[in-house]
Amino acid sequence: MFTLATDTSCDVLRNELDAAGIAWVPLTYTIDGETNPDDFTRDEQYKDFYAKVRGGAMPSTSQINTFVQEEFLEKLVSNGATDIVYLTLSSGLSATYSSACQAAEAVCERHPECKINVVDTLGATQVHRMVLDDATALRDKGLTGDEAAKILREETNKIHVWIIVDNLNHLKRGGRVSGAAAAIGTLLKIKPMIVFDKEGKLKVMHKAKGFRKAMEYVLDYMKEWSPNVKEVYLAQADAQDSATEMTELIHGAFKDCAVKTGWVGPVIGAHTGAGMLGIVFKSDKERPQ
Repeated sequence: MFTLATDTSCDVLRNELDAAGIAWVPLTYTIDGETNPDDFTRDEQYKDFYAKVRGGAMPSTSQINTFVQEEFLEKLVSNGATDIVYLTLSSGLSATYSSACQAAEAVCERHPECKINVVDTLGATQVHRMVLDDATALRDKGLTGDEAAKILREETNKIHVWIIVDNLNHLKRGGRVSGAAAAIGTLLKIKPMIVFDKEGKLKVMHKAKGFRKAMEYVLDYMKEWSPNVKEVYLAQADAQDSATEMTELIHGAFKDCAVKTGWVGPVIGAHTGAGMLGIVFKSDKERPQ
């Protein structure tokens, strides 16, 4: 059985990671001039973060550098791990994945008996969580790290993701929409719809007038790309009402589909703002973008 590790962009409560025997290293975010580890263990911490965002705070994030990665992996090895699978935030969003690969190489040079597979989740938040859940199941089945990493890498591009953004100001700050487009879009209640592409990068793919139209668009996409979908993960950035409405739409279209709702943490919430909803599901086909 391999040792499973992750960074905290998976947005699983950290005490739950501990209970599942999953090692974790926190990313960091800065808000109101204060830098904090992304180590949330309670829903209230997410709510407090979004209360600040709704109040006008504009948070930022930073990657995990190679030194921190190396220290994290070295500690796992010193505690007896020799076969490690380590899941990271998408390489399309951050250099965290590349720094993890560099750290793994350095650790394995010092400990040639060790094997570390770094897996790029090509996503974040509940996308990352879906990969983590799959990895946990493979670990518990007794697969080796090499076997599990091969399966996970083959499956990540079959995870389809649609993100509906409520607040255009954060996209404007990130350069994904212009100031004029943000102002007009806000006035007309335009909701940008973003996907994770094959490289794990965020790309605006569609625009809908209103949140309901956006959710209906995703539902139609799901019917085309995964007509027998059995499981959907929803990522909500203090948008529980939207998540509840989307859950009802999914259950209306897919009778036996399980829907799991989780938080969008500060790592992604810093860039999308409050009110965002992500819809995550698997298909037999890879992402088209």
